[in-house]
Amino acid sequence: MQGLAWVAFLLFYHAGAVLAAGNTTCLSGQLDWYTTAVGETPCMTYQRLRQICNNTYVVGNFSANTPGDRCDDQVSDCCCNSVAFSLSMLCMNCQEDADPGDVAGIDAVSGTYTTYLASCGTSTNYSLPASIQQAVCNKNIKLDNFLYNRTYWPDGSWY
Repeated sequence: MQGLAWVAFLLFYHAGAVLAAGNTTCLSGQLDWYTTAVGETPCMTYQRLRQICNNTYVVGNFSANTPGDRCDDQVSDCCCNSVAFSLSMLCMNCQEDADPGDVAGIDAVSGTYTTYLASCGTSTNYSLPASIQQAVCNKNIKLDNFLYNRTYWPDGSWY
């Protein structure tokens, strides 16, 4: 009986570790270009960025509707910005776009960025707050230059 209890404990422990890891894998090879350039999936980059402000944040299964995630952390400097929004949209494509080949992927309609920022007071566009940028550097989180450039449109759409 002791052996069975030990096996049950190990199963629950490992299941908890897997759940805590979040959903950072891609369904298809659509975003292999990102993984090759940065060294991890966009979901993992998004998770690591969000963990600067909320160390318990894990990427869950995104909603099939845009935005797949929302910036709703109590300390929101890590997600109330266009860089995090772009990563969240890349992550949504990573999780939801299972079509192989070079297809369009998942786009966001006008107002999606505003919806993503719903809990934010002030947001930062085309950059990160200085303290978050320093933490990104300190934690060796690689953010490609295109994330700082226009990766969404003024009306809040993304494609």
